[in-house]
Order: sequence, then structure tokens, then C-alpha cells
Amino acid sequence: MPSSKALLATALAKANTAVQLDNTQSHSFALKYYGEACVLLSQLVKRVSKEEDRQKLKAIRRTYLQRIEQLGGVTSEAS
Repeated sequence: MPSSKALLATALAKANTAVQLDNTQSHSFALKYYGEACVLLSQLVKRVSKEEDRQKLKAIRRTYLQRIEQLGGVTSEAS
């Protein structure tokens, strides 16, 4: 099992990739990376002991989940 620090680094790297893909209109790929980042952030929320850190992670995850919902409509319209 990777450390929490490694998990956070991976989640943020995936989120960064998602944002870059999103900016280039590669929405289906962005959705994949946003989703993977959210899964990792969910795992981190369960591991973190400080409530303040847990709330920050949840807020980040919530932002990505909202973008996933928005992109879901965009990719449906493009089909």
C-alpha cells in the first residue's frame, strides 16, 4: 500500500493531467483522469486523521466531481 504522501502526489498528478486534457477539449480523457484522481482522494480521506486535512481533500474531490458532471453533459452533447 503506497504512503499517503505518494497517494496524494499521484492524485494531484492525475488531476493536473485531467486539467490539461480539459483545456485542450479532450473531455473523454479528462473525465478518466478526474475520475482516477477522485478515487485516490477518496482513499486518502479515509486515511487522514486530521479533520482539517480531511475537509480539504473532500473539497478538492468535490470540485473534480462537479467537473465530471459538467463534462458528462459536454461529452453526451458531442456524441
